[in-house]
Amino acid sequence: MNTRTSFDRRNFWVRTIAGLTGDIAVGLALANACIWVIQSAALGLFLSALAWLITIILGLAVSQHLVRPAVAFVLSDAKLDDSIEAVSSLVLTARYFGVGPSSPLWRELQQGLARFVPRRAAV
Repeated sequence: MNTRTSFDRRNFWVRTIAGLTGDIAVGLALANACIWVIQSAALGLFLSALAWLITIILGLAVSQHLVRPAVAFVLSDAKLDDSIEAVSSLVLTARYFGVGPSSPLWRELQQGLARFVPRRAAV
């Protein structure tokens, strides 16, 4: 397997999950604000529906113009690769300080790392 392809796939999934999480957070925040406006202003049925429509459009706009660009900026390929290398060095440091292969912590670190770092092909 090509390691660049697996890195791209990993980065795609990390960005996708982060984007969906950001979209859900923005949607819930706007829904709470909309409910607050409807309850505090005692809006009727028509104005409540209009408030929900405006909230949905605002949520889509915030997702498109704020959340997605922020995810793309914060989770660039270089930053994701650097963070994986930092976790790899953490495993090496843990091994240095005596957390060996028989330790449950070591097994958890190896399993977690195996999900993100593909096996390198022998040359």
